[in-house]
Amino acid sequence: MGDAEEKNSISREVLFLYKKGFGKMTVSAWLNMEMECSRPMLMLLVGIMMVSGGILVRFFVGSPYLTLVALNIADLIPPVWLMTLLWTVSFFMIGCSAGFVLGYRLGGCEVDKYKGGMIFVLLAVLELCWYPTLFGAGFVFLSVLESILILCLSVGVTLCFYRVSKFAGMLFLLHDIWLIYMLILNFAVFSRC
Repeated sequence: MGDAEEKNSISREVLFLYKKGFGKMTVSAWLNMEMECSRPMLMLLVGIMMVSGGILVRFFVGSPYLTLVALNIADLIPPVWLMTLLWTVSFFMIGCSAGFVLGYRLGGCEVDKYKGGMIFVLLAVLELCWYPTLFGAGFVFLSVLESILILCLSVGVTLCFYRVSKFAGMLFLLHDIWLIYMLILNFAVFSRC
Protein backbone atom coordinates (compact mmCIF):
# COMPACT_ATOMS: atom_id res chain seq x y z
CA MET A 1 0.00 0.00 0.00
CA GLY A 2 1.44 3.36 -1.05
CA ASP A 3 1.78 6.38 1.18
CA ALA A 4 -1.09 8.21 -0.53
CA GLU A 5 -3.39 5.18 -0.35
CA GLU A 6 -2.57 4.70 3.34
CA LYS A 7 -3.21 8.38 4.11
CA ASN A 8 -6.47 8.20 2.13
CA SER A 9 -7.73 5.17 4.03
CA ILE A 10 -6.72 6.68 7.40
CA SER A 11 -8.49 9.98 6.64
CA ARG A 12 -11.65 8.20 5.52
CA GLU A 13 -11.55 6.01 8.63
CA VAL A 14 -11.13 9.07 10.88
CA LEU A 15 -14.01 10.78 9.09
CA PHE A 16 -16.22 7.70 9.45
CA LEU A 17 -15.43 7.34 13.16
CA TYR A 18 -15.97 11.05 13.76
CA LYS A 19 -19.35 11.03 12.05
CA LYS A 20 -20.35 7.82 13.81
CA GLY A 21 -19.45 9.17 17.24
CA PHE A 22 -20.56 12.78 16.93
CA GLY A 23 -23.01 12.90 14.04
CA LYS A 24 -21.70 16.06 12.41
CA MET A 25 -18.25 17.37 11.69
CA THR A 26 -17.37 20.86 12.82
CA VAL A 27 -15.87 23.37 10.42
CA SER A 28 -12.62 23.37 12.40
CA ALA A 29 -12.30 19.58 12.23
CA TRP A 30 -13.09 19.62 8.52
CA LEU A 31 -10.46 22.29 7.84
CA ASN A 32 -7.89 20.39 9.91
CA MET A 33 -8.58 17.24 7.94
CA GLU A 34 -8.34 19.14 4.63
CA MET A 35 -5.03 20.73 5.66
CA GLU A 36 -3.59 17.34 6.61
CA CYS A 37 -4.27 16.13 3.07
CA SER A 38 -2.29 18.90 1.38
CA ARG A 39 1.10 20.59 1.54
CA PRO A 40 0.72 23.98 3.28
CA MET A 41 4.16 25.17 2.13
CA LEU A 42 3.21 24.68 -1.52
CA MET A 43 -0.02 26.54 -0.81
CA LEU A 44 1.86 29.53 0.61
CA LEU A 45 4.52 29.42 -2.11
CA VAL A 46 2.01 29.63 -4.97
CA GLY A 47 0.07 32.34 -3.10
CA ILE A 48 3.21 34.42 -2.66
CA MET A 49 4.16 33.88 -6.32
CA MET A 50 0.76 35.20 -7.46
CA VAL A 51 1.00 38.27 -5.23
CA SER A 52 4.56 38.90 -6.42
CA GLY A 53 3.40 38.71 -10.03
CA GLY A 54 0.63 41.22 -9.30
CA ILE A 55 3.04 43.59 -7.57
CA LEU A 56 5.51 43.38 -10.46
CA VAL A 57 2.77 44.13 -12.99
CA ARG A 58 1.61 47.10 -10.93
CA PHE A 59 5.20 48.32 -10.59
CA PHE A 60 5.94 48.17 -14.33
CA VAL A 61 2.57 49.54 -15.50
CA GLY A 62 2.36 52.21 -12.85
CA SER A 63 -0.51 53.81 -11.05
CA PRO A 64 -3.96 53.69 -12.63
CA TYR A 65 -4.62 57.37 -11.83
CA LEU A 66 -3.51 58.68 -15.24
CA THR A 67 -5.78 56.27 -17.11
CA LEU A 68 -8.70 56.93 -14.76
CA VAL A 69 -8.41 60.67 -15.35
CA ALA A 70 -7.81 60.31 -19.11
CA LEU A 71 -10.90 58.11 -19.53
CA ASN A 72 -12.95 60.32 -17.17
CA ILE A 73 -13.96 57.33 -15.03
CA ALA A 74 -12.37 58.18 -11.69
CA ASP A 75 -15.81 58.48 -10.08
CA LEU A 76 -16.82 54.93 -11.13
CA ILE A 77 -13.90 53.18 -9.48
CA PRO A 78 -13.65 52.76 -5.70
CA PRO A 79 -10.54 54.23 -4.06
CA VAL A 80 -7.39 52.85 -5.64
CA TRP A 81 -5.97 51.72 -2.29
CA LEU A 82 -9.07 49.58 -1.73
CA MET A 83 -8.95 48.07 -5.21
CA THR A 84 -5.24 47.34 -4.79
CA LEU A 85 -5.84 45.66 -1.43
CA LEU A 86 -8.71 43.55 -2.78
CA TRP A 87 -6.75 42.64 -5.90
CA THR A 88 -3.76 41.54 -3.77
CA VAL A 89 -5.92 39.49 -1.40
CA SER A 90 -7.68 37.91 -4.36
CA PHE A 91 -4.37 36.95 -5.98
CA PHE A 92 -3.09 35.47 -2.72
CA MET A 93 -6.31 33.54 -2.23
CA ILE A 94 -6.35 31.95 -5.69
CA GLY A 95 -2.63 31.18 -5.46
CA CYS A 96 -3.18 29.44 -2.13
CA SER A 97 -6.13 27.56 -3.56
CA ALA A 98 -4.07 26.34 -6.53
CA GLY A 99 -1.17 25.34 -4.30
CA PHE A 100 -3.58 23.53 -2.01
CA VAL A 101 -5.05 21.50 -4.86
CA LEU A 102 -1.74 20.77 -6.58
CA GLY A 103 -0.33 19.55 -3.26
CA TYR A 104 -3.41 17.48 -2.41
CA ARG A 105 -2.27 13.97 -1.50
CA LEU A 106 -5.49 11.98 -1.38
CA GLY A 107 -6.34 9.88 -4.41
CA GLY A 108 -9.23 10.45 -6.76
CA CYS A 109 -9.97 13.33 -9.08
CA GLU A 110 -6.41 13.41 -10.42
CA VAL A 111 -7.74 14.45 -13.83
CA ASP A 112 -9.57 17.44 -12.31
CA LYS A 113 -6.50 18.31 -10.26
CA TYR A 114 -4.24 18.66 -13.28
CA LYS A 115 -6.89 20.01 -15.64
CA GLY A 116 -7.70 22.69 -13.07
CA GLY A 117 -3.98 23.38 -12.65
CA MET A 118 -3.49 23.91 -16.38
CA ILE A 119 -6.54 26.18 -16.63
CA PHE A 120 -5.27 28.03 -13.56
CA VAL A 121 -1.95 28.83 -15.27
CA LEU A 122 -3.82 30.32 -18.25
CA LEU A 123 -6.12 32.20 -15.87
CA ALA A 124 -3.17 33.61 -13.90
CA VAL A 125 -1.49 34.86 -17.08
CA LEU A 126 -4.71 36.50 -18.28
CA GLU A 127 -5.36 38.10 -14.90
CA LEU A 128 -1.84 39.52 -14.83
CA CYS A 129 -2.40 40.88 -18.38
CA TRP A 130 -5.74 42.53 -17.54
CA TYR A 131 -4.21 45.38 -15.52
CA PRO A 132 -1.82 46.52 -18.28
CA THR A 133 -4.58 46.16 -20.87
CA LEU A 134 -6.89 48.59 -19.09
CA PHE A 135 -4.59 50.84 -17.09
CA GLY A 136 -1.42 50.65 -19.18
CA ALA A 137 -2.75 50.78 -22.72
CA GLY A 138 -6.27 52.07 -22.06
CA PHE A 139 -7.90 49.40 -24.24
CA VAL A 140 -11.30 49.38 -22.55
CA PHE A 141 -13.13 47.08 -24.99
CA LEU A 142 -10.29 44.55 -24.95
CA SER A 143 -10.26 44.60 -21.15
CA VAL A 144 -14.01 43.82 -21.13
CA LEU A 145 -13.45 40.84 -23.42
CA GLU A 146 -10.54 39.75 -21.29
CA SER A 147 -12.69 40.03 -18.14
CA ILE A 148 -15.35 37.79 -19.66
CA LEU A 149 -12.73 35.20 -20.61
CA ILE A 150 -11.15 35.42 -17.14
CA LEU A 151 -14.53 34.83 -15.48
CA CYS A 152 -15.25 31.81 -17.70
CA LEU A 153 -11.85 30.29 -16.98
CA SER A 154 -12.23 31.00 -13.27
CA VAL A 155 -15.56 29.17 -13.15
CA GLY A 156 -13.89 26.21 -14.88
CA VAL A 157 -11.06 26.21 -12.34
CA THR A 158 -13.58 26.48 -9.50
CA LEU A 159 -15.45 23.40 -10.71
CA CYS A 160 -12.24 21.38 -11.16
CA PHE A 161 -10.82 22.41 -7.79
CA TYR A 162 -14.14 21.78 -6.01
CA ARG A 163 -14.09 18.17 -7.23
CA VAL A 164 -10.66 17.75 -5.64
CA SER A 165 -11.23 19.75 -2.44
CA LYS A 166 -14.31 21.62 -1.31
CA PHE A 167 -12.09 24.06 0.61
CA ALA A 168 -10.14 25.08 -2.50
CA GLY A 169 -13.34 25.29 -4.52
CA MET A 170 -14.89 27.64 -1.97
CA LEU A 171 -11.81 29.88 -2.02
CA PHE A 172 -12.09 30.10 -5.78
CA LEU A 173 -15.82 30.79 -5.51
CA LEU A 174 -14.99 33.95 -3.55
CA HIS A 175 -12.66 34.94 -6.39
CA ASP A 176 -15.49 34.35 -8.89
CA ILE A 177 -17.66 36.81 -6.96
CA TRP A 178 -14.81 39.35 -7.12
CA LEU A 179 -14.52 38.79 -10.88
CA ILE A 180 -18.24 39.38 -11.38
CA TYR A 181 -17.82 42.73 -9.61
CA MET A 182 -14.81 43.56 -11.80
CA LEU A 183 -16.76 42.63 -14.93
CA ILE A 184 -19.61 44.95 -13.93
CA LEU A 185 -17.07 47.71 -13.33
CA ASN A 186 -15.50 47.03 -16.73
CA PHE A 187 -18.88 47.28 -18.44
CA ALA A 188 -19.60 50.54 -16.61
CA VAL A 189 -16.26 51.94 -17.78
CA PHE A 190 -16.93 50.76 -21.34
CA SER A 191 -20.38 52.30 -21.45
CA ARG A 192 -18.95 55.60 -20.21
CA CYS A 193 -16.19 55.84 -22.83
